[in-house]
Formats: sequence, structure tokens, C-alpha cells
Amino acid sequence: MRTAIVITAVVLLAIACSRAKSGGTPAPGTGNVAAAAPGSPAGSGGPGGPRGSRPRRPPPNPFQQDTVRRAMVDSILASISGRENEPAGDVFRNVKLLKAMPAGEFLRTMDTQYGRGLGWTCNNCHVSGKFDDDTKKNKRIARQMQGMQNYINGRSFPGIKELDAEYEKATCMMCHRGTNEPKGAMEIQALPPRPGE
Repeated sequence: MRTAIVITAVVLLAIACSRAKSGGTPAPGTGNVAAAAPGSPAGSGGPGGPRGSRPRRPPPNPFQQDTVRRAMVDSILASISGRENEPAGDVFRNVKLLKAMPAGEFLRTMDTQYGRGLGWTCNNCHVSGKFDDDTKKNKRIARQMQGMQNYINGRSFPGIKELDAEYEKATCMMCHRGTNEPKGAMEIQALPPRPGE
């Protein structure tokens, strides 16, 4: 089972790297950064960036990321065939939260909530082929964020639902909207002038 997962991860990584080398979209989660903009000195961080800072990465291609992530999830689902309804804590190692969730639903949550919610692939949080490894800080942060989400859904939302039943639940997507960095502010469109102004 682990061998199949490792082989799939290596193949997907090789495909993503070959696309990045051939001038395609950089492989998501690989740490590739864009070259400095034409006319800006190398290491300037691009337009508006301080000298010596990292150049900004181009926005990831969500379709490519979805394809890579879904292939990984499908591979893992195939490897646990027949155990999809068992608790995730019994099927996978080192599950700290969502242990009682069925393993199939757990994987779909990883795909839709975490992956799509943050615009990431599995490798942004997990060490490739070692999903139980806690080395990456993003995985540790994700656990804290899941704890916050559980608190909001368990403590705050029941009171809100009494007032307005249309509220469903807090999810990663609620704040992240497909990006790792939720916005703390929003652009405000200029109001049209009032008549007579």
C-alpha cells in the first residue's frame, strides 16, 4: 500500500517538475519562484519589492493543482479500498483531529477543504510519501486552524443558527477563498458621485 502511494507521488512530482522545466506553469508546492521582471535588477524582489527580498511567485494554476491533488487522493482511496467507512484514526497513522470521520470522507475533506480552500497540493503540508510525518510547519498550522474551526462550529455557530438557520458551518474556504493568505481588508469601489455633486 505505501509503495503504491510513494510511486504515485514520485510520478506526479516528476510530471510537475518536467512541466516547470519546459517553461510551463511552475509545479505547485515546489518553491519555484518567478524570475525578476524585465528591467528590474536581479534580487530586487520585482516591482515594488525591497532589494534582497525574494521575488514574488506567480499565482498557482488551480486546475493543475486540482489535477495533481485529485490524482493523489484517488490513489490513496484505491489503496484503502474496502476501508473507506472505517474511522480515519484507524486507517491512517498520526491522525490527531477528525479521527472518527470515515477515512473516505477524511480524504475528500483534505482535497476540498484544505487543498482547494488554500489553493494547495498535498505536498504543501505533507512530506511526500510520509503523510504521518509532522516535519512541515504547514501541517502543524493546519491542525491549529482545524481546532479553531471546530471551536467555531461547536461553540459559536449553534447560537448563530438559532438566529439565522441559513448559516451552515465555518470552513477553510470561508476565510482563505483559495489562497494561503486570507485578506484582512477588501478593495472598496469608488462610489458614484451623488446627483448635483
